[in-house]
Amino acid sequence: MLEEYMQNIGYTKEQIDMIEASYPIRSYTESTLLYCLKNLVNYLRRNTFDNNDIIYVTTTLPQLISMSIEDIKIKVEELLNHGISKINVYSILKRYPYVIEMSNQRITNKYQILDELGFTNQAINNILIDNPSILNIDPSVLKNRYLFLKDYGYKQNEIHTIIEAIPELFIMTNAKLQKKLEEYSSFGFNKEEIIKITYYLPDLFIFVKEELREKTFFMEEYGYPLEDIISIIRRVPIILKSSYTNILQSKWNILEGLGFSKEEVVKITKENPYLLLYCSDYIKENFDNFISNNFYHKEVLDMILKAPLLLGYNKDNISHKLKYYKKYLLYDYIKENPHVLLYNIDLIKKREAYIQNKEYEDLFLSDTLFQKKYHVSRKKLLGE
Repeated sequence: MLEEYMQNIGYTKEQIDMIEASYPIRSYTESTLLYCLKNLVNYLRRNTFDNNDIIYVTTTLPQLISMSIEDIKIKVEELLNHGISKINVYSILKRYPYVIEMSNQRITNKYQILDELGFTNQAINNILIDNPSILNIDPSVLKNRYLFLKDYGYKQNEIHTIIEAIPELFIMTNAKLQKKLEEYSSFGFNKEEIIKITYYLPDLFIFVKEELREKTFFMEEYGYPLEDIISIIRRVPIILKSSYTNILQSKWNILEGLGFSKEEVVKITKENPYLLLYCSDYIKENFDNFISNNFYHKEVLDMILKAPLLLGYNKDNISHKLKYYKKYLLYDYIKENPHVLLYNIDLIKKREAYIQNKEYEDLFLSDTLFQKKYHVSRKKLLGE
C-alpha cells in the first residue's frame, strides 16, 4: 500500500527504498508511515507544493514524514513572525527543507547579525528567501564576508546592494572572492573601477572569467580593440547587463544606417559610450533634428564625429541653441566646431552683451581668454 501510494506520487523505487531505510522512518510500521505521508502530502499540496516538491523535500529530509503537521505549522509561524510572507515561507521550505529542523534561536541569530551589519528586516528577508541555506551558516562567517568587502574598499550601501542581489556571496570563501576580484584586475581595472562595475553588476562575482570575455567578444568581433572595450566598461559598467549587451547590435545597425562606417561607430561610441544605452529612436530623432535645422546629412555626420556627445543631447535643447546662434550667422563656425553646442547657453547669452565689433565667435572663448579680453569673469556673468 505504502509503496503503491508513493509510486503514484512519482517516487522512484530507489527513492522509496532510501526513505524506508532512513532513521527514524525505519522504526515505523508501513500503515503508520502511509497515514503520516498522506497527512503530509495533503498539507503540502494545500500550500503550493506539487508532487516534485514533495518528493524533493522528503528525500532531502525523510524524517519530515514522521513529523506532526502541528510541528511544521509552528516552524511556518516562526518564519511568518520575522515578516516573511506565507508564500515565501513555503518557497523556503521547498528549496531548503532543513529549515524545519532549525531552532528558532538559530534563525533569530541570523537576523541579529545581519541587523548589526546594517541590513533592514526586509533586506534580510529578501536575502533568506533568495538563498535560505544562509540560515545554516555561522554568524561569524557572515560577518567575515561582510568585513572582507569593507576592507577591500566597498561602502556599506554598496555591500548591501551587492549582497542583496547575490546572497550567495555569504557562502563564498574569502579566497574565492579575492580570486574573483583579481580576475578583473587582470583585465586592467583598478580597485575603484572594480568596485564600481561590481556594484552596478553584482553578477560579476559569480561570472567565470570566460563569461566576461564572452560578453565582450562580440564587441571585439565588431571592431572594438580590447582597450576600448575596457574603457567603455569603465565609464558605463551597466553595459555588461544582458539587457544592454543583447541589443548592442541594434545600436550599431542604427548608427550604420545613419551613414557611419564601422570604424566611425567604434570611434563615436568609445568617446560617448552612453550611445550604446540609448534607444534607437532617440538616437535617430537627435540626428534628424540637425537636418531639420538646415544641416546637410554629410555635415551632421562630420559634426557627430567631432563631438559624439551631441547625439545624446536633447533635441529641443539643441534646437534652442541653434536658433539663437543662427541670428549671429554662426552656422559655418558650428559646422567646424560642433562642440560649442555643448556650452551652457545661459553663459553664452550673458557674454553677448560684452561682444564688440560683431566678433560673435568670441562667445565660445575659454573662460580665461574671455575674461582676459573682456575683463569679466564667468562667476560674475552667472551671478555666482
